[in-house]
Amino acid sequence: MISIIVAMDDNRLIGKKDSSNGMPWDNKEDLKHFKDTTIHQTILMGYTTYQAIGRPLPHRHTIVVSFEPFEDERVEVRTSLEEVIQEYKESGKDLFISGGASIYKQSLPFVDQLLISKIKGTHVGETYFPDFEDYGFVLKEVKPFETFDLEIYQRGAQ
Repeated sequence: MISIIVAMDDNRLIGKKDSSNGMPWDNKEDLKHFKDTTIHQTILMGYTTYQAIGRPLPHRHTIVVSFEPFEDERVEVRTSLEEVIQEYKESGKDLFISGGASIYKQSLPFVDQLLISKIKGTHVGETYFPDFEDYGFVLKEVKPFETFDLEIYQRGAQ
């Protein structure tokens, strides 16, 4: 299954440039959820998100999509998001798309589900998750956590 995994606030805010982790908040419960969901899986992110994190995340195969190839033997560097998604769809393996905003927007037409950690309230930042209403996603489940609600959307019949 091809999934987008993202944390956002009530206004779909996802990023803040001058923060330590690129996020507008420090939510340990959501970070634990992200880790538990993606551990021993393949995650895909854009170069800017990879730079914000600063290193590959442990115990995950990391694919970094970048139009400007760069050298880092710790990750798989690819130049085509669509090719990676197609490869994973054909293989039946799970792929977790984990940012940033441009990668999310480009992948919306191709993913099977959205795993959205809805952080309560509004926060300060400048990067937003794209509008996904026109892509045929249906809210299937809401799992409440102490500091956020996990909203699980699946692509409906189109």
